[in-house]
Amino acid sequence: MYFSTSSKTLHFIFDKKKNIVYNNSDTGIKNGSGGIILENRLRLHDLSMLICAPMLALLCSCAQPIETPEDSTALLPDNVVESILTTTTSSTTATATTTTTAITIDPAWQENAIGNYNGNHGIVIQNVPHYTQFTSYLTACESLASVSVLQYYGINMDIDRFIDEYLPRAWYPEAGDDGMLHGESPWEYFIGDPRDGGGFGCYNTVIAKAINKIADGLAITLDHVSIDDLCKNYIDKGQPVIFWATINMQSPYVSQFKWYLPNGELYEFINPEHALVLIGYDDNYYYFSDSMSHTDITPYSKAAVQTAYDGLFQQAVVIDPLVLETLPQSLRTPKEPVSNG
Repeated sequence: MYFSTSSKTLHFIFDKKKNIVYNNSDTGIKNGSGGIILENRLRLHDLSMLICAPMLALLCSCAQPIETPEDSTALLPDNVVESILTTTTSSTTATATTTTTAITIDPAWQENAIGNYNGNHGIVIQNVPHYTQFTSYLTACESLASVSVLQYYGINMDIDRFIDEYLPRAWYPEAGDDGMLHGESPWEYFIGDPRDGGGFGCYNTVIAKAINKIADGLAITLDHVSIDDLCKNYIDKGQPVIFWATINMQSPYVSQFKWYLPNGELYEFINPEHALVLIGYDDNYYYFSDSMSHTDITPYSKAAVQTAYDGLFQQAVVIDPLVLETLPQSLRTPKEPVSNG
């Protein structure tokens, strides 16, 4: 769900699930089919009932599990999830002694990459910090994924500093003189505010630009790399991948919400865009540190992940370990992750 308000007037509101677009034109607030829904220039307090009900459905308390459709095939069966939770709380050293995989793991990260995970001929990287976006960082999935990976590598970074000092940001699209919405590109900026429910998001070029402010070349963008190759080239070596897909691996679709970029190109927003950290795989599932999940390790079926990855342009970001080794010790001092709920 996306919305944007000021203290005095409504600029526009967009509901991802209903494809409702509200703008600040003189004709009122309109939905995707052109019907007027509300009068323009609503004050913020007048929006409280409109915003709170759907927001509460999505931005639930962190004490409650995320609900998924009953017919969803994305998640593992309960008994396997139970096995995952049991494994993640056991000793990494003890688990590693049972490894039977023949995969070669980079020595620097070997203690984190657990082979033959749950006996399913794969690997899952342990000790990746996990954050959720249900409280203070409502649409900050890209930033949370980035900070998780940076902290995994021992880089001193926290979420607020990443958002405020490193993440390129632009304001929401606004109506121009032609009556159409105009705004920046999510390939160049995070669109909106990642701390509220109205942030749109950004793509891998933006996150790479943010991380490379720490050190030039630290982040590498990957485009149209198969998931199998991501697993072979990075996961097998204990290197997590910042990965673009969709919320709960739902089938992506082109929304009715669109705006014109500075170069004149019409951009159509892909729903429901999401970024998370790929940390493992086995015969049937890919495993993630997902800020839309309350558990540290979340499995999704390979078929669902492939569909979501394809729909978000097959994009990812990884950290270059060679550049990482050149960082001064002051930047590489591990920072204890701070739980946000």
